[in-house]
Amino acid sequence: MEVSDILRISFIVVGIILFCVTMTSLAKRKMTETFCMIWGGVSCLLIIAGILLRPVILKNYISTAGLVILALGIYCIICGAYILSTMISDLTRKNRELAIQVSILQRECEQNRERLNKMEGVNSDEENKTGIC
Repeated sequence: MEVSDILRISFIVVGIILFCVTMTSLAKRKMTETFCMIWGGVSCLLIIAGILLRPVILKNYISTAGLVILALGIYCIICGAYILSTMISDLTRKNRELAIQVSILQRECEQNRERLNKMEGVNSDEENKTGIC
């Protein structure tokens, strides 16, 4: 098996694995829909590249050991970017939840101010009626 065939097969396998992991992340709500669409597109591009590209003269430029080192580097980059995507998605979700909580607290604060103003208005009316300063 030549280096070019190994590269093509690895593109297809990595694309399929990445697509499955992305769909699992979407189902478990680990990642937002936007990031899942991006990762799904990347995985489809990897699969298409593995099917269509035919790197014939690659064996002249890179050895099998070099291909393994390159594959490990690319694997680390993909894993790091994927982890960053899940972290950003989690922070985005938490930010939305905090915004909702802040909105609810602001509404409650306004209602409490209105109640306080009404109570102060009632107290000042009672003080005026009794004549107490």
